[in-house]
Amino acid sequence: MQTRNGFMTALVLIFLVVASIMLLTLYQLVGNYRTNAIRMQVSSQLGIDALNLLNIGAGFMRSRSTGVLGFNIPYQTGLPSWYTDFKSKLSEEWKDFFEVYADNKSFLIAEITPGGSSATESQIHDELVEYLSNRKLSNVSIYAIKSKNPFSALVIAKAEREGKGVYAYAIVTSKLLNQYVYFTNSEKRSDGTTIYFHANDLIDGPIRSHDYININNAGGKPTFTSPIEILGIKDMNGNIVNPADYSNFANLLGNPTYRLLTEADVAALDFNAIKNEYKNSIASLVRSYDEIRSQPLVLSGIKFNSDITISFAHGQSVSNYDIKISQGNTDYIISWNPSSPDARIRKQGGGPAEEFNIKFNGVVYATGDITIDGPTELSTYKGNYTLFSENDIIIKDRLIPYDTFASQFTNNEHGNNGDSVSETKLPSIKDFVNTQETSSLNLVAINNVRVGKKLTNMKIFASLFAFDGSFTVDGYNTGSSSEQLFVFGSIMQNYRGPVGTFDPRTGRTITGYYKIYAYNPRIMTGAYQPYGTPARSQTVSVKVVGIVK
Repeated sequence: MQTRNGFMTALVLIFLVVASIMLLTLYQLVGNYRTNAIRMQVSSQLGIDALNLLNIGAGFMRSRSTGVLGFNIPYQTGLPSWYTDFKSKLSEEWKDFFEVYADNKSFLIAEITPGGSSATESQIHDELVEYLSNRKLSNVSIYAIKSKNPFSALVIAKAEREGKGVYAYAIVTSKLLNQYVYFTNSEKRSDGTTIYFHANDLIDGPIRSHDYININNAGGKPTFTSPIEILGIKDMNGNIVNPADYSNFANLLGNPTYRLLTEADVAALDFNAIKNEYKNSIASLVRSYDEIRSQPLVLSGIKFNSDITISFAHGQSVSNYDIKISQGNTDYIISWNPSSPDARIRKQGGGPAEEFNIKFNGVVYATGDITIDGPTELSTYKGNYTLFSENDIIIKDRLIPYDTFASQFTNNEHGNNGDSVSETKLPSIKDFVNTQETSSLNLVAINNVRVGKKLTNMKIFASLFAFDGSFTVDGYNTGSSSEQLFVFGSIMQNYRGPVGTFDPRTGRTITGYYKIYAYNPRIMTGAYQPYGTPARSQTVSVKVVGIVK
């Protein structure tokens, strides 16, 4: 007897911050300016004032969030008059952060003094005039500083009384859709077949399911290292498990261990609304090859009205290129020169070769399938990419960022039999990615993201999105075990897809894969997010990173 097991995804809450810097407090803004109250114990009353002002600024940013397109804000060249003073008070790490990520452009949200005032919106103006009077402040100021990351802005608020000023600063981002290492609408296949978690499965990161998750605990229990948000747990016979007995079915290591979702929670994340918004938005980020050739220095991605094949070969001796896109007998080879967005494209095959410089945002769009298949079983990428298919994405190579591959893996990954990732190896990978890796990859499909070739010990470093379908393995129930499927990033899918089968009496994998998937720690920092990362409009995520005085 065989039972299916599957692999699932992640909507994600993302914040931009430098690796290794500890941040103070997380706020999720869900209301209007008046109801967005910050409650935080600080030693200085001016610090509380600055945080309240910062919250108003973040609420304003929420109204200007356009999801995948970032923020609709008309930044102007120049910075606030007090910006130099603000930077002088920062730690060296944060000075470096603002040097790297802050652009020389800003937007005045509001500035109120007893002698005059200016505000973008009348509601903000009226609230701040009253606030300044009630709090006996001499000056309040809120600015958004343009970030070099397309999904974020740096918001700084200043509260001043009797010549003493305190600043609160935050990174505000669009709410990107990989908040969980694993997110799904339904735990069953579209045909109603139940899929299980079982022994050897390791889910290293937060998960969310709009369904009951199914667990077969014969031969061992799956492990969840972070909180799980679910309707509940069902056993191998389909019975609902009492929450008091959850520890008999899974190793729940999160804090809190679980949260049971309500109908309102489920309704808040509508897959169809997300999908339609995303498809409309990403179309504005790409152009056809002919359009790029006519205006090569306009920043954009590239769109193909057909099936295409893609491979990455950065740093590989046989074929050294960043990304190659094949459409029929024509190849489009793009090299970042030397880094984003400056690139060079070469078209070869199907006529005379053409080569010229372009501004490339890393987005590749296909109306048909995208197949990832290179000259070896390993595609190594350098840079930040989003691959979007209106149909399926089929993965036939291991996908690993080049620097991580060079540091953490061996040349066995080029062949059919790669090395497995042990639980003791995982912390080393996470630490390297979090502190050293600068590349990232989104695989976004309207239908399915499929592993099309069962390589032994498969590895995928990416955020995976399957809006209408699932993440699955072709031929998951044939042949013998292909051992481990390691996904490092996040997975979002409409319904759960199978990746292998197992013996329900022992938990032993029979065909396909058992699963280890780990949350990429940079998702929580928001660093190195590609253009085209799925995001919700009219929502933001805010990281309060500090107060200086």
